[in-house]
Order: sequence, then C-alpha cells, then structure tokens
Amino acid sequence: MSSTEVTTETVRAEDGATAQVRFHRRPDEPSAPVVVCLPAMGTRAASYTPLAEALAGAGFQVAVGELRGQGTSSVRVRRGVRYGYHEMVAYDLPALFRAVAAAFPGAPRLLLGHSLGGQLGTLYLGREPHMAAGAVLVGAPSCHYRGWPFPQSLGMLAGFHLAAAFASVYGYFPGRRIKVLGNDSAQVLRDMAAQVRTGRYDVPSSPEDFEPGLARLDLPVLAVTVRGDGMAPPAGVRGLCDKLTSARVTHWELVLGEGTRGSRHYGWIRDNAALVERVRAFADRA
Repeated sequence: MSSTEVTTETVRAEDGATAQVRFHRRPDEPSAPVVVCLPAMGTRAASYTPLAEALAGAGFQVAVGELRGQGTSSVRVRRGVRYGYHEMVAYDLPALFRAVAAAFPGAPRLLLGHSLGGQLGTLYLGREPHMAAGAVLVGAPSCHYRGWPFPQSLGMLAGFHLAAAFASVYGYFPGRRIKVLGNDSAQVLRDMAAQVRTGRYDVPSSPEDFEPGLARLDLPVLAVTVRGDGMAPPAGVRGLCDKLTSARVTHWELVLGEGTRGSRHYGWIRDNAALVERVRAFADRA
C-alpha cells in the first residue's frame, strides 16, 4: 500500500466565498477512488479527520469539504450574513467538485455526505450527476417531520419553526450559545423549516425546485442508517431515498460498538471500521 500525502487547497466559489479542502492523495496510486466528504450541519470539516485517515488507510484518496459558515469558510455567521441551501448547492459544491476533479484527474469520485451534507450533496448531484460515480449517505434523512415517530414528529415540526423564527429575529442561529448544533445562517434554518413542514426540497432561498433533479439522479447509492441515531431515524433516511426514483439504492444499518462515545449521529466518525469496509465494497461495485 502506497503512502498518503496530505495537502490543503483554498477553493473559491462563484460568489467569492472561499473555504479550504483537505486532500489525502496516494501519489503511487493516482487512479484510486476519491471519497468527497461533506459534513453535517454546524460541524467543522476538521471533525472528520479520523474518518479521512481511515479511508486513506483502506486505499482511498479523500477530499474533505467545508460547509459555508463553518470551520475554514470565509463566510462568518453573524447578523446580516445571509446564505441558504441555494448558495451551498449552486456555488460551493460546484467549486468543491471542480477542485477535486482537477486534483485527482482520471480518478472516480464518490460522495460521502453526513446528515445535511448528504442532503446538500444529493441536491447538487441532481444538478450535475456526472460529477460522481456514486453516493454514500450516512445519517442523511429528509427532514420531513413525518419521518420521526409521534410525538417526536410534532416536536420536529414545532422546534424547527421556532428555531427559524428565533434566528430571523436574532439575525442568525446561535447554536453554540444554546448548545444545539452550531451557529448558522437564519436562511439555512428557514430552508430547513420549510422542508420539515412540506417534505419537499423546494426551499425559500432557491429559485429552483430540487425535486425533479432528485428523481432523475441515476447513480448507485448506499444509504446508511446508524442504529440508535435519533437525529436520522430509518423512516427519515428512507424519506430522502424515496425521492431518488431513478437511483439504485441499497440500505444498510450500521451498528456501533457499546463503547462508542457521544451521540450515535456522530460516533461513527471515529468508530468507523465497519463503515469503511462497507464503503470499500460499495466502491468496488460502483
């Protein structure tokens, strides 16, 4: 197995926003598949370093992107800063995937999207399906409230609309201060609240209805549900995958070890051996 070279590159979106992407290259195996990791809401790309290292150790090349407003993003979440699903899908992800294609010419690409990163990555591939050979969605549900069992479903519906209303008044969502996810734009919360209510990816920030693109997406998809993950229950994960009517979707439940620390929604990032093995098998088929 060849050694891995780790580098960082700044990616600039069409509207001028920048973020760093970390590349794990295999100089002796430049055609090895590239896994493009997209983080969850309010989560820095650096949090996925253990996963990236494990994927690199399994023979993959890796690119870890950053969501707008998080980590190395030049967009700082504060009052007056507006961005939503539209800016991330129309500007950030095209810039990221173009940078990955340039850094790894000739190597097949796989999306590995976690939670909101999986949703946004799928919306992007619905627009540009040629940019990946397949997608792995980990704990990535449709946020439609009906994907949660009663009475949690009503809590989802009320909670996200309350959060969106609060963020609109406050100027942004201060997740770190209230210890719920991370800081994010009020527009992201409005987009999410709309999707929680309607179940559709036809959101306030975008002039585009993303639903037709999801239905046309013709790629192999591995949809991973983490047992015990209350933030992405099986019905929620299926809610997103049911929109991918042209895709070849395989569902798989990941069971973490009893000693896994923290939330099941994030614990797999470190307790990743079973997932990496399954991604390797999926990549071989895809």
